[in-house]
Amino acid sequence: MDKQLKEWLKRFAVYLIEQWGLDSNFASDVALFYLYLHHYGLSPNITSGWRSPEKQNELLQRYLAGDPSVIYKPAKNSKHLNVNWLGKPASLAVDITCTNYRTAAEIARKLKIKPGLDFNDKVHFQSL
Repeated sequence: MDKQLKEWLKRFAVYLIEQWGLDSNFASDVALFYLYLHHYGLSPNITSGWRSPEKQNELLQRYLAGDPSVIYKPAKNSKHLNVNWLGKPASLAVDITCTNYRTAAEIARKLKIKPGLDFNDKVHFQSL
């Protein structure tokens, strides 16, 4: 891998940590995953990273009320809620929309990322 690509991956991982609250190790995996999705023309778009318990509960209540914008039932023990030992956001899950979820799931599995397609949430990808 060339130096310029490594630098981009590093900067994007930092962005994922700072803007989406991802765990630092998971952010590195997601940066590479995102690059592959883009390379294969799947038009990736991150829609969610870390969520507070309040946000997760709000999503659950909206889902239960029939809000069509909340497509999947939010889990109570979601990896989106993960925090580090200091209590800071360290999500082990990310939601990414794209144009082909089957191909994205294949790529994710090869990178040791669990695709939500395995449990009926196509936009969800999480750490193993």
